Order: sequence, then structure tokens, then C-alpha cells
Amino acid sequence: MFRRNKIYSINKKAANEALQNVFAACEQTPNTQSLDVLLFRNIANTTLVKAGKWMSVALMVLILLCPAVFYIEGQKAAPQPHKTDIRVLGHYLDEENKCFVMELSGTDIDYEGIYARKENGSVIYPVETDENGVVKFRFESGTLNIFIPDTEGGIVQAVLSK
Repeated sequence: MFRRNKIYSINKKAANEALQNVFAACEQTPNTQSLDVLLFRNIANTTLVKAGKWMSVALMVLILLCPAVFYIEGQKAAPQPHKTDIRVLGHYLDEENKCFVMELSGTDIDYEGIYARKENGSVIYPVETDENGVVKFRFESGTLNIFIPDTEGGIVQAVLSK
């Protein structure tokens, strides 16, 4: 499939004579360095080039594999979505007490952690919470972001606007 270049072999004495004959034919000064020194330099130069080539290939492979390490670590550290069964069954405005009333269902509701945030950023807490799922907030107008946490760390957010 692949053809290799033919490799010729010649002994060192004949190679040195051939080199001197080439210099003489080209009317150049004869070579002052021995053939052994020239062969040694050639081997040293090609060894350095080969080593550099393989080092660059190895570094290229490492560079190409670097994003895979970050991808794998990101998959391990990615937060898994929290499943919660908290639901708002019903809600209404209690005009008499100026409260917003929600009826919640679900398991592991953290009733003490329920709070709401107004448009201006102030936090308000429920006026009343009932273990049966009833939560009341003081509310007259505007927008409330209501946060309902569970004991597992999940949060359900409800928005109320009037």
C-alpha cells in the first residue's frame, strides 16, 4: 500500500571517496571534516526533529482532550433538578382582612420558610400559616413574588399581581 523509499547502503570508506570525488568534480575545496562527524551530526539533527515531532503530536492530543475534562467535570457538578410536589390548590383575596390566602398541598412544605418579596425588594412574611396548607399574606395591591420552600431545598415560586 505504501511504498518506502529505497535505502541504499555503502561502506564509510567508499562514501567518503564518493564525497571527495563530487567536490573535485564541482571544483570545490575538499571536505575538511571526516565523514563520521557528518554522519553523527545528521543522526543528531534527525533525532531532535523526530523527538520534537512526537512531542508536538502528544501536546496536540492533550490540547484536544482538555475540553473533554471540563465537560466531564461539568456533568458531575451540574445540579440535578429538584422534583417537588408542592401545588397551589386555590387562592383568593380576603377583602375584609386585606389578605391574600393560598391553599397549598404537598409533602415536606417548610411553612416557617415561606416568604414573599415586594416590587421594591422588601421581604414580607405570612400573617398566618396553617399546617393544613393555608397561608395568608397582607396584600393590598402591587406584585408579590411568593417563595414556598420544601425541606429538601427546593423552592416553588408564585407571582401575585393586582
